[in-house]
Amino acid sequence: MVLESSLAARRVVSQLAVFGLVAAMVLTAGADLFAAEAFRIETKIFVGEEKVPASETTTLFQDGVVYDFLAKPEQTAVFRKPNGDKPGRFILLNDKERVQTEVSTDKLAGAMKKLRTWAAQQNDPFLQFAANPRFDETFDANNGKLVLASHLVTYTVETNPTQHQDALADYREFLDWYTQLNTLLSAGNPPDPRLRLNDALARHKAIPAKVELKRAGEDPIRAEHDFTWRLSQEDLQRIDDVRAALSSHRVVENKDFLQISQPVDAPR
Repeated sequence: MVLESSLAARRVVSQLAVFGLVAAMVLTAGADLFAAEAFRIETKIFVGEEKVPASETTTLFQDGVVYDFLAKPEQTAVFRKPNGDKPGRFILLNDKERVQTEVSTDKLAGAMKKLRTWAAQQNDPFLQFAANPRFDETFDANNGKLVLASHLVTYTVETNPTQHQDALADYREFLDWYTQLNTLLSAGNPPDPRLRLNDALARHKAIPAKVELKRAGEDPIRAEHDFTWRLSQEDLQRIDDVRAALSSHRVVENKDFLQISQPVDAPR
């Protein structure tokens, strides 16, 4: 999901990080229930009135592990969720340089806590808002429209109900942590506005079909997602390729990885 000059592009990436991986999902009719174990999401993000996506991502869920592929620039992230006392982790891969690095969810949680504390102490109204956002929330169960409104940020969401609550839980946990990862890597604002939206969707047991973010003084951002409750043979091959890379790519420190890799764009 991307744009203009390199400076403008970094600004959009920062916006997307705050926007936090917004997703839109179109359900496949008649999907079988075992698909909660394996499903895919195709994501496109549009900025303003642009017809060409600023960013495109494919995200594959299989057996509790998430494989996220950003198209341009080519970037891959693998997410393993927390398990008991063991923290979750992201493994970031750079296939061109054949290197990988790991970021734990404990590290993300600590960094976000410090970021919120710092933002709350700033004079900038948006930073203060992002540190502890408050929305007026409305949800129309008849048409699935969810709105989180404030004077600075408003989310308008077209949602669909789903029976795949296990899949929804996996999806929500991944998005929560990936939103924080993008915030960390792109030096973005606190991720809490998007996390509030994730929470609202979970409470209403709904998945977003289209999400529009309007932030005061900026072009709106729209996310659309195609959600499929099974993996293709091509998807399975991509997962096999990533597993091979995890075994062969050299492990480096976070700072060394970032020096040779572009920051991770928000996938949704």
